Amino acid sequence: DTKSQVTKSAASALLAICQTNSNQDVKPAIPAVVNAICKPAETNKAIEKLMGTTFVVTVDAPTLSILCPVLSRALKEKLAIHKRAACLVISNMSKLVGSPEDVAPFGPLLVPELKKVASSVQFEEIRDEALKALNTLTKALGEMYNEEEEKKAAKMAEEVRKVEEEQKRIEEERLAILAREEELKRKEEEEKRRFKEAMDAQRELDRLAAEEARKKAEEEALEKDKASRSTKGSSGKCQGCGLKKCKK
Repeated sequence: DTKSQVTKSAASALLAICQTNSNQDVKPAIPAVVNAICKPAETNKAIEKLMGTTFVVTVDAPTLSILCPVLSRALKEKLAIHKRAACLVISNMSKLVGSPEDVAPFGPLLVPELKKVASSVQFEEIRDEALKALNTLTKALGEMYNEEEEKKAAKMAEEVRKVEEEQKRIEEERLAILAREEELKRKEEEEKRRFKEAMDAQRELDRLAAEEARKKAEEEALEKDKASRSTKGSSGKCQGCGLKKCKK
């Protein structure tokens, strides 16, 4: 959703649900995994967190339902080193799967991607890790996996890809909206600043004009007072008799 409040609420709800999982091995990594589900760009951080997980207790279906979507996405990462990390996590996780029925729904999500890594990655070490993970996962699946399921998985993977693209589009749209809002806010702040500066400048001009007018009025008052005290007018004649040589 493009509204940040809805996105945050959905992420909080998903985190609350996932934290009800009882697997103590995975619990510390759940926030990072949920963050990766909500933000695909954070997938590698979640895998790094899972790399530090030591699987001791049985991995059940609820735990797999949280981890497998992120692991499947990690296998599609561009950098081979990220694919390798996902293979290692899958290998360690698969060793402790409780029953084939638990992992069966996720076989179609992981097996095709592991096969791609095992056959197409340039580095032999990483191809070997993919084969190890594939063998471990196949053992965990037992007879629960077949080619028909793989076809279904391919279809599901395509649907997941479409969903991820839509999520990416929504995220880009949300960021664009935020950027526009920030730009509008910046312009408003700039206009307010300029308006304040203009008002301050006008107030200063008004003060200076008032000060100049006050000084001029004082000077005129002094001139009038001086003139009123003098017996001679501006022509130099006595204001009483009209003579210039008046001794008054």
